[in-house]
Amino acid sequence: MKTIVIVDDERSVRSALSNLLMSEGYTTALFACAEDLLADSAALAQAAAFIIDVRQPGMSGFELFKALTRQLDKPVGIIISGDGDENMLWYAISLGAIAFLHKPIDIDMLLEHIRREVRPG
Repeated sequence: MKTIVIVDDERSVRSALSNLLMSEGYTTALFACAEDLLADSAALAQAAAFIIDVRQPGMSGFELFKALTRQLDKPVGIIISGDGDENMLWYAISLGAIAFLHKPIDIDMLLEHIRREVRPG
């Protein structure tokens, strides 16, 4: 089953996003850091999309997404940040992300992007 992978060092953000997506019929996998995701080959193989926070301990969200683009064929990535600016937005898009969303996340916009790219179930 295809999964939406959420990578954020804040447990409350991971839980809230997971609960929202599961209520819409999606399966989620949660990771507190980029390194944990990259070490989980099953999660990488089952991922339909990634929601990645920019600022994390260790590898940044941008570095993680770059690593994913090297390992996977056109990964679907949504980059999120609590303190992003227009430069971050354009950088995320230049890396191939489908969106850059500011925290607190606009739920309708997030779901619109997810629905466009991933079918639930």
